Amino acid sequence: MIQFRQISKQYNDGAKTLALDGVDLSIRDGEFVFITGDSGAGKSTLVKLLMGMEKPTAGSIIVDGVNVAQLERGKLPQYRRRFGCIYQDFQLLSDFTAYDNVAFAQRVIGTKAKNIKKRVPRALAEVGLEEKAKSYPSQLSGGEQQRVAIARALVNGPLYLIADEPTGNLDRTNTDEVMALLESVNNTGTTVIVITHDEQVVERMGKRVVEMKNGRIASDTAWLAAEKAAESVQPVPDNIELTAPAPAVEAAKAEEAPAPKAEPEPEPVPEPEPEEDESYVQETLDLGPAPGEEEEIEQVVMDLEAITPPQPEPEVLPELPPLVVPTVELPESESAKKSKRVSEVLKGWTAPVEILDTAAEEAAGDILSEEAGASEDPAGPETAAGAETAEAESPEPAAEAAELPEEKKEGGAEHA
Repeated sequence: MIQFRQISKQYNDGAKTLALDGVDLSIRDGEFVFITGDSGAGKSTLVKLLMGMEKPTAGSIIVDGVNVAQLERGKLPQYRRRFGCIYQDFQLLSDFTAYDNVAFAQRVIGTKAKNIKKRVPRALAEVGLEEKAKSYPSQLSGGEQQRVAIARALVNGPLYLIADEPTGNLDRTNTDEVMALLESVNNTGTTVIVITHDEQVVERMGKRVVEMKNGRIASDTAWLAAEKAAESVQPVPDNIELTAPAPAVEAAKAEEAPAPKAEPEPEPVPEPEPEEDESYVQETLDLGPAPGEEEEIEQVVMDLEAITPPQPEPEVLPELPPLVVPTVELPESESAKKSKRVSEVLKGWTAPVEILDTAAEEAAGDILSEEAGASEDPAGPETAAGAETAEAESPEPAAEAAELPEEKKEGGAEHA
């Protein structure tokens, strides 16, 4: 869908020409629209804005949800693939054949060669020029050249086909052929926008016409059709009261209508009389069981117990013995034995704080070595010499022994 919303375009020339002034226009998908007007009315400017060739001074142009005025320059080629354009002067390449002119539109967008070979003959066949594929533009008539231009515009499968004065250089016969071809294109679902000043073509086609004057929309047959449709519906005045018809009118209608045939009425069926129940009041007031009901209830319970099979008692699972985890003693390693011996040696010895752990280990190792030596040679010469040296170094105990009284000496001798 194409929407022009308050579009204005002013050129920055010396006169500051206002080409468009607040244009509002909507074109639905699949529509065939003629845009007419005198030269300078703003028709071509409208097409340039739609194709992104110009930027509007004010307003926005929305095409399938895309704001064309805000598109970057690099995205315009992709956007323009939605459109196929036909011009008054055909704009065919004179050195190319009809086939090559149509294929050129495919090569521009990077279509593969195998796809070009399929699509180009199909496009030429649609415009009735499959036999003129190898002809050059100079070998074709004006109508045939315009049909080549139409095939070139349709080969890429556009959503919108814009024809700017497509019949300006054609005679009446070729004009009718080209317009019939555009109408067939529109029947396939393509939106067709034709810019023309040929009033006869517009009248014969009977499509929607948008007339422009001085950069504004002077008339739009879509508006006129909507206004006529609105005028054809006459609303009910507010002062008219909708009341029921008079009784006389109803009686007259009843007399005119044929009387329906009387059907025999069915005989009424007598309703059965309710039986009197004397215990009704007593049963509703007495909430307790009636005499004999308790015995009946007990009998029903006994019958149910006799019918119901005995339920098996739930199975009791035996208790499991407590789980005993066996302890496994691992053999003591050599390092553990060595550590145990070191701890036994150091049990009664307290090292100064300043001595490091390594020193303690060395001292423990020395003690172990001395013990081992003493156990091997307890009465060796080194031991006797050590004893004599100890006695020589400690004269005080010897002197003290000399000073002891004789009684003690004797007692000691006897003891010995």
